[in-house]
Amino acid sequence: MSVAAHPLSHQELLDQENKRYHAFINLALFLSVFTGVEIVVIFLPFPPAALFTILISVSVIKFFCVILWFMHLIYDAPLLIILFVAGLFLAAGTMVALLNLFARSDIDPAILHEGSLIAPRSSVSQVIYESTVA
Repeated sequence: MSVAAHPLSHQELLDQENKRYHAFINLALFLSVFTGVEIVVIFLPFPPAALFTILISVSVIKFFCVILWFMHLIYDAPLLIILFVAGLFLAAGTMVALLNLFARSDIDPAILHEGSLIAPRSSVSQVIYESTVA
């Protein structure tokens, strides 16, 4: 025996729509605050390792907020979230493996800049270092 569906009243529909609207506004405010934190952190005198860690951490938080809400993973079964995260780790692992496979240190320096319009990295960094020290 099935239960009869109870249609929502006009006021109940408005209340649901207001909750959705406010959730989007709250998420937008949350993401804009975290973006502002990222911008401010860039200009603070942190060591490069700390700066990198802070920026990556804030970006990961923003990423998961967006995928949980806009991809509706919040409402999905836990198995689907696990499958999504597993695919994410598989893609990240593939990227790291390819970056390590084609590392710059594995390329012969004699042929690296042969015929290239890009200056060697060491000379550019040396010029930047000398201009900041002087």
